[in-house]
Amino acid sequence: MTTTKNSSVIFSSRPDGFPIPGEHLQVTNDATINLDSVPLHGGLLVKTIALSVDPYYRILMDRTYKLGEPIFGHIVGRVIRSELEGYNPGDYIYTEEAPFQEYAVVTRGASQLRRIEKDAATWVQYLGVLGMVTRTAWIGYYALAKAKKGETILVSTAAGGVGSAVAQIAKEQGLKVIGSAGSDEKVKYLKEELGLDAAFNYKTEDLEAVLKREGPIDIYWDHVGGKTLETVIGNMNPVGRVIICGVIEQYNSKDNTGFGVKNFSLIHSRELTVAGFWVNPLEKREGDFGFFKEMPKLVREGKIKIREEVRHGLDTVPQFLLDIQKGKNVGKAVVIVADE
Repeated sequence: MTTTKNSSVIFSSRPDGFPIPGEHLQVTNDATINLDSVPLHGGLLVKTIALSVDPYYRILMDRTYKLGEPIFGHIVGRVIRSELEGYNPGDYIYTEEAPFQEYAVVTRGASQLRRIEKDAATWVQYLGVLGMVTRTAWIGYYALAKAKKGETILVSTAAGGVGSAVAQIAKEQGLKVIGSAGSDEKVKYLKEELGLDAAFNYKTEDLEAVLKREGPIDIYWDHVGGKTLETVIGNMNPVGRVIICGVIEQYNSKDNTGFGVKNFSLIHSRELTVAGFWVNPLEKREGDFGFFKEMPKLVREGKIKIREEVRHGLDTVPQFLLDIQKGKNVGKAVVIVADE
């Protein structure tokens, strides 16, 4: 029987604010796993090759993650053992629901579990430009934006994974695209590399002034919530659409409420539509709008590009998650855990 070290990212205490490395998330290196006999319960034993760190993990710390257990999320890995029909040792898989461990037991019903081809893309691409970030952008945009050529869209946190994908999709569809970002370097990236019509540093520029200059807005793709959402609502055209993909301003508020938007009456008077969504339920209701067919082609043609920030080792996960919450990352966050 083969027993080996199995480091894990453990949810150690529930945060009241930002998740602090070593306090709320701890990496343990003393656990072991028997690769030959660990129960699979009809699932897979997988060696984790790479994993994704995403902003919404902070929500799961309030609602879903269990104290003393590994957090879970998106991984790519190689099958070591299988009790699941259609999967064999040596296969490579992607799933959005696997514990963050060196060796993970993936359940048969894990979200978005599928085989992937080793040579079709890099592991980072499977978690980035071909993963949930672009699927979220693609399905959310086509299901909810109801966009028309020539309209104006504002994308918050537009240099991030989902935001940059939305911005590029909208640009490809003939919209005027405005992006916000948290540094001058990110603003330069949005303008010079992604070709946005306008971009600004929300930390140094007044949002109201930007919207008076570049707006009004027909579609707002929101990752922030709070005062930003209130300001945008005040600068929207009639029959505009607000798509709420995240509310990062409230993820780390101590009472989990944050800023209260005060101009909701404009939603009525301007006939605005406000829609929040999670991509998996939305996909089940509306379909994938050809994502798995169209996105690889757009990536090959260079029409969709996602900037990635790659770190190495499970021990980088807690700090990476904190950096994302504070806007210090510079692209889709991916951690390389092991060689193949």
